[in-house]
Amino acid sequence: MEKPVYLVRHGQSEWNLLRLTQGQTMHPRLTELGRAQAHAAADLILEDLAGRACPRIVSSDLVRAAETAEIIAGLLECPVTFDKRLREHALGALEGQPYEEGWSMADHPDWLDPHVRVGGGETVQEVYDRVGSLLAETTGPVVLVSHGDTIRAAYAWLRGLPVTEGSGVHITNGAVLRADRLRWLAPPT
Repeated sequence: MEKPVYLVRHGQSEWNLLRLTQGQTMHPRLTELGRAQAHAAADLILEDLAGRACPRIVSSDLVRAAETAEIIAGLLECPVTFDKRLREHALGALEGQPYEEGWSMADHPDWLDPHVRVGGGETVQEVYDRVGSLLAETTGPVVLVSHGDTIRAAYAWLRGLPVTEGSGVHITNGAVLRADRLRWLAPPT
């Protein structure tokens, strides 16, 4: 992986605020706080780049990530392209449910089993494989704008660990991981 490569979690969305499970639901938009988090992420990347060439930006096409990417692109003066491999974990019937309801519905089967389709959506292993395929072909400089579960899977993939090893990393909205160094510019928790 050529340097630098940044992984950014989208800013707070309307559904984050309402505590609704998003998964691959397309439409939730950023809140005012989410837009501020996107600006802060861009500032951290600009500082880390320290005058080096502007990266390109590749984003999930889900609205909350796309809006985050557009804010970052405006500040870094870089183009944005979209790649569905950066989408969030598809959670099927859990999408749109309050967090607590979704968690209780998902008690069985186990969320940590990498081969179970929680809510009838994707397996965690499928998320790991799709984001790993993107990372394997990624050269920097680039900013990748994505989602919590996808970044957890990417974090495990980058460390050469099974997908279950990334499950315990809590990644806040606006967190920035410098992937080529496995260093957080903005804290994940």
